[in-house]
Amino acid sequence: MPKAAKPTPPKKLSATEKMIQDCVKRAQARKRSGQTDREWREQYASSLKTEGEDAVPLSATPFDGDTNKKKKG
Repeated sequence: MPKAAKPTPPKKLSATEKMIQDCVKRAQARKRSGQTDREWREQYASSLKTEGEDAVPLSATPFDGDTNKKKKG
């Protein structure tokens, strides 16, 4: 009779990997419930505390903004 292989213990995830898994699970649950990404971003932005007039508004999409603009000159 062949020897049964020992089951491998689950890999211990780093804190970053756990955080990513949690975010993915939450995003999938939101999509199943019918909530759009835009609605979630709007709700999240309204939940942030913004003090003063210097607060920068959240972008409409995750990739909008000036972080990808090319340097002038």
